Amino acid sequence: MGSLLKLALSALASSQSPALRIFTGRVLVAAVLGSLAVMLGAAAWGCLCAALWLGLTPSLGPVGAPLVVSGVCIALAGVLALVAWYLTRRRRPAANPALQAELLFAEASRLITEHKGAALLAAALIGMMAGNGRRR
Repeated sequence: MGSLLKLALSALASSQSPALRIFTGRVLVAAVLGSLAVMLGAAAWGCLCAALWLGLTPSLGPVGAPLVVSGVCIALAGVLALVAWYLTRRRRPAANPALQAELLFAEASRLITEHKGAALLAAALIGMMAGNGRRR
């Protein structure tokens, strides 16, 4: 955090144009406010866990209450991890079978056109193998 703040301050100090100064200042303010929001969110989460712990201690005892609080934390972490995985996984577009067949035929015709001799030789060999297979 300190190095990011130093970088933003040095960019603010070295900027020449007024528009760049305003933009750099806004980014600096946004970074500071975002960092403050993260710290306050962590503090609020800690207070929530402490309140849950203290509220559950009379009914669950000194061992059960922290187990429930840790279970809630683990469950929330799992849900957040699944959401992060879902958001970052690579989405592949649905394949169109007609387009795939068309691309396959186009590639096959290009290969046959480029390698006519090899294609004729392969067709002759396949024909001979198919003919020999029927006679047995």
